[in-house]
Amino acid sequence: MNGTEAIIRIDVEGELQKILQQLNSLPDQIAAPNILKNALNATARKVRKQIVKDAKGQYAIKDTGILKDEKQGAPKVLTATAASMSAAVRSKGPMQDIMAFMTRPNQGTGAAAAQVLASGGMKSLEKGNLKAFVTTFASGHTAIVQRDPPKQYGSGRSARAGRYGANADMTRIKKLLSPAVPFMLGNETVRGQAEALAYETLQAEIDKRIAKVLGKA
Repeated sequence: MNGTEAIIRIDVEGELQKILQQLNSLPDQIAAPNILKNALNATARKVRKQIVKDAKGQYAIKDTGILKDEKQGAPKVLTATAASMSAAVRSKGPMQDIMAFMTRPNQGTGAAAAQVLASGGMKSLEKGNLKAFVTTFASGHTAIVQRDPPKQYGSGRSARAGRYGANADMTRIKKLLSPAVPFMLGNETVRGQAEALAYETLQAEIDKRIAKVLGKA
């Protein structure tokens, strides 16, 4: 779920040959690489915008800012150039705190709960008798965590005892994480819609530019 990126492959050589077949004169054919390059870049930009929208529809994301921050995995367009006839929408980023999604804090003896998929419901976060709960670290960061036995705190035990009391539980806690942005963008539904959009858009962008070169637009 961490650092993955979805790839849509296009037969660039095949598309270039199809463009050349539609351009009759040599002067027009010289424009073929530029037509394909610009069409690829326009397609990539449209796909980037759409996959973010589709991911929002598939996942119960509360912190939508993660879809705009490239450090968190927001998709970035790598444009095609004359030297490299390839455009890409790349996403790289870490797994997210579960609190980036819809969550419910622990109440009484109940565990904290979370909803990751938009089509799913709120689910209790517990494993065996270990119930997740909300805590705020010394740094000020608030997260949903769970005990992680048999691991125990070594250093900092006295500080924890001073903060939580002499009988504080010294079992280590782990922060609960959820899918990384690249994983969400690579969701089967999101990716399928992106592939269909990419091929449809590319053909439309190519046709539009060919028409302009031939003086039809």
